[in-house]
Amino acid sequence: MTYDRNNVTGHFANFGGRQNFEGPITIGAPAPVVAAEPARRTTAEVGVLTVINPEIQAVVAALRKMYDYRERRLAHGPLAYEAWLPGRHGRQVRVAAVQTLEQGNEQAALAYRRLVEEYNPAIVLLVGVAGGVAARVRIGDVVLGDQVISYDHRKETEQGTLRRGRSQSVSADLGHRLNEFFTAVPAEQLRAGDGTFHLHRGPVGSGNAVVTDADSEIRRWLYEFHDKVLAVETEAAGVAQSFHESVRHDGVRGWLTIRGISDTADRAKADSHQSLAAGHAAEVMAMLLPFLDFHAS
Repeated sequence: MTYDRNNVTGHFANFGGRQNFEGPITIGAPAPVVAAEPARRTTAEVGVLTVINPEIQAVVAALRKMYDYRERRLAHGPLAYEAWLPGRHGRQVRVAAVQTLEQGNEQAALAYRRLVEEYNPAIVLLVGVAGGVAARVRIGDVVLGDQVISYDHRKETEQGTLRRGRSQSVSADLGHRLNEFFTAVPAEQLRAGDGTFHLHRGPVGSGNAVVTDADSEIRRWLYEFHDKVLAVETEAAGVAQSFHESVRHDGVRGWLTIRGISDTADRAKADSHQSLAAGHAAEVMAMLLPFLDFHAS
């Protein structure tokens, strides 16, 4: 695959009916910035939600390397960042990214609804950082969470906390695209020096409580609920629930959380790796976007 707009390198090759991707995606010189425009209704194939500053900074840096990067103020307040790049069938995959007002599942759910009202995307991506809880997940790795396990619902009794977890998986439409992505893109992302990181796919835990204890009750409960849980974060459950509630009323075909691992959700948790993790998550987002062209579906 070679797009020459200051170059997307690498290519897809078809062998026996499977598409294989060779070479990392590197998008070159950034497109010129277009000044923020007044609000106007538009559409995007992919909507992107971010929360903390390193996350939106990383996503904006990725969008600036795409085509027709621009910014515009939405009617309900936030600044939106827009760009596009070619899908695998040559058609434009337009992207619009916003930052939530605050952290947490409730804010993520509200931002999801507003993003959908504004852009009517086929897919909504939640891109940012998370704490890794699986031994094979290292700082700098990226988790694509195809299942979210909400750990907030619980009953407090004299005997202790009884959790009533809820689990939601990504839609079949998006699940097929993830299969294609992981077939074409190597899980080991080789980079110069110590920059190599790995891609993982699996369940993530989500709740408003930030986990900073390796022996926390939340982590133990998550392992009992699903022994392959990979990471914990604080917004995906809100996005998944909003999708579940509105799937019959809008054109959204799925959601996905893409999380760079910035810590290991224990007492060593710190912010020092957030920019690295957010940058890797945004890089993987850009790699995934060509697979999210639903025009031909």
